[in-house]
Amino acid sequence: MENDQIKICQSCGMPMQSADDFGTNADGAKNNEYCQYCWQDGKFTAQMELPEFTEMQVKIATEKLGMTEEEARVVAQTTLPELKRWRKEL
Repeated sequence: MENDQIKICQSCGMPMQSADDFGTNADGAKNNEYCQYCWQDGKFTAQMELPEFTEMQVKIATEKLGMTEEEARVVAQTTLPELKRWRKEL
């Protein structure tokens, strides 16, 4: 990457540090905003609304990251609404 700032996925909040972490656009180019798990071939992999996505993230955080459900829910509910995909413009 051209700078030292770590990008985070604007859908799930995952840090994207290596080229493999970045999603792909329809033309196969790397996408600069979304991770490989959220964005493939130019579209979101999970077609759902924020409440469903939050529940999915809580499950991932508890099963894969060892967080308690309460910790995972607090992180998801405070982080996800601030990301580009979920942010509601006024």
